[in-house]
Amino acid sequence: MDKETMLNPEEALNRVVQSANLLPPRTIALRDACGLTLAEAIVAAADCPPFRRAMMDGYAVRVADAGRTLPVVGEIPAGSVWDGELAIGQCVEIMTGAPCPAGTEAVVQKERVRRRGNQATLPVSIEPEQNIAPPGSDCRAGQRILDPGATVTPLAIAAMASFGIAAVQVVPRPTLGIITTGGELAAEGRPPRQGQIRNSNGPMLRAMAQLQGIQDPRQLHAADCPELILQALESMARLDIVLLTGGVSVGTYDMVPEALIQYGAEPIFHGVKQKPGKPLLLARKNRQLIFGLPGNPLACHLGFHRYVAAAIRKASGRAAMMPRSRGELAQAMRPKGGRTHFIPGRAEYATGAPASWRVEVLPGVSSSDIFRGCRANCYIELPPGEQTLEAGSTCFFTWFDGLPWGA
Repeated sequence: MDKETMLNPEEALNRVVQSANLLPPRTIALRDACGLTLAEAIVAAADCPPFRRAMMDGYAVRVADAGRTLPVVGEIPAGSVWDGELAIGQCVEIMTGAPCPAGTEAVVQKERVRRRGNQATLPVSIEPEQNIAPPGSDCRAGQRILDPGATVTPLAIAAMASFGIAAVQVVPRPTLGIITTGGELAAEGRPPRQGQIRNSNGPMLRAMAQLQGIQDPRQLHAADCPELILQALESMARLDIVLLTGGVSVGTYDMVPEALIQYGAEPIFHGVKQKPGKPLLLARKNRQLIFGLPGNPLACHLGFHRYVAAAIRKASGRAAMMPRSRGELAQAMRPKGGRTHFIPGRAEYATGAPASWRVEVLPGVSSSDIFRGCRANCYIELPPGEQTLEAGSTCFFTWFDGLPWGA
């Protein structure tokens, strides 16, 4: 890493977004499309509702019968049809969603009718067409319902299913692989030997990928050896995004940069003026993006939160940049050095005058300290500089994906 060529965090994020490729669309079953991005316009295939529909439980009537007591000559549950035409001097009990019989001029709400046996007394005032949804009142045939780029939500699925759509074109999630490196990591399921630690970055990155909608990221571990890291990279050559964690700095056993050269990857940047995570690396081979994330857990977490997630969102057809929120620091802070600081924090809504987000700083003793940070729900962004930020100062923060506000 050359200090002269290191990027600031905004420049690095822009490089990531520029380097990520929008994936080609794919047709999948509607039931599997929730959360994905539409790649086609959805147009109503028919009027909805397709018939004059009762909007509530009540009685189908003629307006001229207002105030009269009439015989109830039938019943129409939802999904059924009443044959014949409703004549003056008759009424039909009808349920919400059922088609109104021919001759119906209004549906009178059940609560406004006095029913005794087979006789129903109507209110003295009945408005024409009350409680009746005419054909096409929800949407007309040919009307555009959803545009390309819209997120497929449960309501969007309901709208498409109502027209019989069983498959839809969407932008898929990218495929993703995780390669953890380092001889200090114990094999999964085995107790650490002396000098070893358990692998926490692998499970953490897998969970973060799943929050981005990637259900089955591939995982491998490679020792600190360029040949073994190269083998792992080659086994993931067909994936859209590959994450390596550990071995990306300039130490004797930091073998990832050398392995990437052997792999034929083109470096995009190596080093960001941020704390934690200065050694962050980005490379590309053809359409594949490769991130080198630092091994320290908080630096690794920040690398995914800020940069990898942006690439996944861009590839998935979503807005890549995560909006920042504004809050007030709960305690004074004095950042040190010339790098932008990203500090785990906990934002909670504080009522008062004025109401605002109150952001508690949860600093660890190092970028490997996940134990204080595991309560965090956001990253606080502090600009470079030596100035003290007093309690109550305005700060900017970004929410962790998958956590509701204040969770």
